[in-house]
Amino acid sequence: MGGDLGPRSVVPACIRFLRRFPLASLKLYGPPAQLQDLLNEFNFSPVADRLEVVPCEQVVTQQCNPVHALRRKRESSMACALQAVADGEADAVVTSGNTGALLALSRSILGTIEGVRRPALGKSLPAESGSCFLLDLGANIDCSAEDLVQFARMGIEAQRVHTGKREMKVALLNIGAEAHKGTEEIRRAAELFQADPGIGYFGFVEGHDIFTGVADVVVCDGLMGNVAMKSAEGVIRLMGQKAFTFERKGPIQRFFGQLAIKLLRKWRTQVEPARYNGASFLGVKGNVIKSHGGASSEAFYRAMITAKECAEADLATRLSRALAP
Repeated sequence: MGGDLGPRSVVPACIRFLRRFPLASLKLYGPPAQLQDLLNEFNFSPVADRLEVVPCEQVVTQQCNPVHALRRKRESSMACALQAVADGEADAVVTSGNTGALLALSRSILGTIEGVRRPALGKSLPAESGSCFLLDLGANIDCSAEDLVQFARMGIEAQRVHTGKREMKVALLNIGAEAHKGTEEIRRAAELFQADPGIGYFGFVEGHDIFTGVADVVVCDGLMGNVAMKSAEGVIRLMGQKAFTFERKGPIQRFFGQLAIKLLRKWRTQVEPARYNGASFLGVKGNVIKSHGGASSEAFYRAMITAKECAEADLATRLSRALAP
């Protein structure tokens, strides 16, 4: 029920997901009348036996304060979906809803993995060669050096699920690659990374390095990660829009534009943010996937694919083992 489009993006994504994966089943949480109308509109009858609507009249809005959600929204669609994971009735939960509320409710209902101080939000992004797992993407604004070490360990395990690779190069996002740059805390984090045999520390990287493939995992605080990710998304959308404006220019520009437009359109489809939607809340006892608040049906569907991968790999259990003392 969350996000800018609410169930209008979620319902068709669910039907598409069930059609593609015949062994999957889904629980859809929200007001039944509203959901049923949309299900009928998008012809869910071929998959009706694998889709259950769970009545929830209470909804967490985007404006809802996390503390208010924790105290007053325990019967909301978000809370009930998380409870299903806690009770073993579901293997993963996907939502486009309020990020702060999701974090607060996840910690309360699911609990955190032993030893985890702060769950982190991270996802795999496309790079020139392979992919790069970036975290934290906004769950934690102020992070200690010890927090960043823990994020690195979780990011390594998550990226192994997405890529199958065992050996990982791990980098710290900084304002420069030189050892003397950055805050005292990030320089201290670099020392801890180097001393940890479980982290294949690569060094400092800058924002543009996230997409070059020089590192498999890039670690930062939530402020830097969120700004880096959304800036990249903005540039990609701008380039996509520019690819379609050649046709409105003069004859010469139109001629050369036509030569490039097919390539630009192909490039755009490969790096379109919707294709990489779905970030994992790492550190809670369950597979919790956060979809972008403005997710389209295509984007929400991609987040569901991420949830399926995490559930099949039992990522939460793998993290528990990886972080065990």
